[in-house]
Amino acid sequence: MSEHSQSGVAEAVRPFGFTEASTLGEMLLQRAQGPQGEDIRFLFVADDDLPPGATLVGDDQHLVFSYREALDLALRAAEHLRARGVTRGDRVLLMLPTGPTFMAAYYGCQLLGAAPVPVVPPVSLNRMEDHLKRIARIAKICTAKAVVVGSQMMPVFKVVCSRDKEAKRSLGNAIRGSDLLAEETPLAEPVTGEALDPAMLQFTSGSTGDPKGVVLPHRSILSNMQAIGQAAQFGPTDVALAWLPLFHDMGLIGHFLAAVSWGIPLVLLPPEVFIRRPKEWLKAMSRYRGTCSAAPNFAYSLCAKKCKDADLAGVDLGCWRVAFCGAEPINPDTVTTFVDRFKSFGFRATSFFPVYGMAEFSLAATFPDPKAEPRFDTVHRLQFESKGIAEPYAGSEADGALSVTWVGVGQALPGHEVRVVDAQGTLLPERREGEVEVTGPSLMAGYYKNPLATAETLRGKWLRTGDRGYLADGELFVTGRSKEVIIKGGKNLYPQDVEAAAAQVKGVRVGCCAAFGVRNQKRGTEDLILVCETREEDPDARGRMQTAIRNAVLEAVGATPDTIVLVGPGTVPKTSSGKIQRGLMRERFVANDLKPGRASTMTLVRLKIAMTLEAVRKRTFGSLRRKRP
Repeated sequence: MSEHSQSGVAEAVRPFGFTEASTLGEMLLQRAQGPQGEDIRFLFVADDDLPPGATLVGDDQHLVFSYREALDLALRAAEHLRARGVTRGDRVLLMLPTGPTFMAAYYGCQLLGAAPVPVVPPVSLNRMEDHLKRIARIAKICTAKAVVVGSQMMPVFKVVCSRDKEAKRSLGNAIRGSDLLAEETPLAEPVTGEALDPAMLQFTSGSTGDPKGVVLPHRSILSNMQAIGQAAQFGPTDVALAWLPLFHDMGLIGHFLAAVSWGIPLVLLPPEVFIRRPKEWLKAMSRYRGTCSAAPNFAYSLCAKKCKDADLAGVDLGCWRVAFCGAEPINPDTVTTFVDRFKSFGFRATSFFPVYGMAEFSLAATFPDPKAEPRFDTVHRLQFESKGIAEPYAGSEADGALSVTWVGVGQALPGHEVRVVDAQGTLLPERREGEVEVTGPSLMAGYYKNPLATAETLRGKWLRTGDRGYLADGELFVTGRSKEVIIKGGKNLYPQDVEAAAAQVKGVRVGCCAAFGVRNQKRGTEDLILVCETREEDPDARGRMQTAIRNAVLEAVGATPDTIVLVGPGTVPKTSSGKIQRGLMRERFVANDLKPGRASTMTLVRLKIAMTLEAVRKRTFGSLRRKRP
């Protein structure tokens, strides 16, 4: 790998400027022909994610690639995929963690003209079998030619597939990720494809029915990344740093690809490291002088609560220019708390950057002014919840029972448009809540082999996002998902408000509450149900928690939950980006299935055997790799 510094991103001739390529494969080829530097850096790299001969450096166990080295790795991965039957136009599932193997596999597909399909690897044994069955459904829907599996995950993968006929059929051509890294022969003739070819499929994280595959052409992704850089004012001194998983569009397109498209050095921290030790994100931002980094709302809240001053000795966040916040509703308290908590470390309010987007639009749809502080809009709660009118609140101080505050997410990206319409598609005036629609060159080609779903989602050139919001002075304020709004007693209740109030109660796990409505036929309205995770097991303490939650929600939104259920950690399901899956939580509540889930005893026995065999295989082949000249 590259000669590199052990702290910070080394100054080198930097190929800054948006790519002139028409495909992602061509983009990497062009970068490899230009000036080289410390272009892509992986932190905390696992042993089985190391290319042969590579050595980890520093206390953060990092590995650095120039674009030329990344291309070499991708060409060898492409050759291995080709040998396993992958050709231009095929779909390849990538069930891989953040690391060099993902980079090799993703770009290897691009150099074959194939479309990678990133999927979420199972992170625990809880509902593991259900998770892999869903991946098998995805493979069946997109007729995947192969699936690349991380070496650590391969034992789990094999055991589950052996117990499920559909998984065995759909995921039969399984390729071990480490085999891509060990391939010695590079692909002789790269095939980069055309601008309108599918660059990748991004499957939605919906929990009901079959998941839908968003088809994103190269042109759409490149258009979105160009607009992102223009709106965020990327420059030659920027450094992108992220912990977001690469199987989700915010991490994949917003950092992994966007950094290469603009020629910005990229530093990647594994998401599991951030979840265990949030301080590592802030320490990495300081060490590598990161200027652009993104995360969902819960991550900023987690840092504010968990990162102690003692953990951050010497940390300087004055370099952080753009702190993107999106992928889930943005809580105004999170914004102010994070800014206040880390201003002594150099973080500026103007750096907090609330954004809005979706997979069907490649990634980003709206950005705020990069030099302005986040905008809050406090409106009259009764008018808003009963009539959908965002009338500014006249009180001197915000009162949760009388007012509600929304965070602005800016205006449409350059070359794109956003509007708010009613149910019939009629344009609404400012400060009237309706459905948010977007259009522009970042739009998807459609859902893979699903013309009905595509037709339901597109209204002419406009994408029906399914989100609700309003415009004020040209800025968008997103208020929630249409399908998740709870209608109780003629009022629209927004689940994120209910969840945020509950999360303030001591003992409730932050970011692990789900609020949803269940139809009450007798009363002709919806019951407000609230499920909260906690580690508390004492019955009396739980009773006090329920009372405190009920009071907190009543004070915050002026309504009382009809049912409050306290559950153990890992019960509330989330998407790959950390969003609460309220629809799935509702299904489980109705079915009285609120346990975290556990693999069967037979599966655990088979898994133990498979892991033992995998350890033997790793020792044997690892020894051979070390002896290889």
